[in-house]
Amino acid sequence: MVRYEYDREGLDIQKRDNDQDKEFIIKVKNPDKYLPELHKVRTYFAKDTVHTDALFYTHQHNEYHVIVRADYYIGFLLGLFKHKILLSLEWE
Repeated sequence: MVRYEYDREGLDIQKRDNDQDKEFIIKVKNPDKYLPELHKVRTYFAKDTVHTDALFYTHQHNEYHVIVRADYYIGFLLGLFKHKILLSLEWE
């Protein structure tokens, strides 16, 4: 199991399991700080050779729905951590 922390003043991140995928709803409350970094994560996954690893859907008011294949879940979290969207990652 993986636990992570994020800036609750600047973001709201909700995760749920969906069959073999992980789904995230990411609401960006501080767009100046977090939107450029979230776009970098999105660009990384959009440019790699696996097109179904992480699918990003943009909604109104800086809200993103991200579907991540289970085998890319840790890579996705590491990408969020690399770009300082997540403050910490911990394996239990």
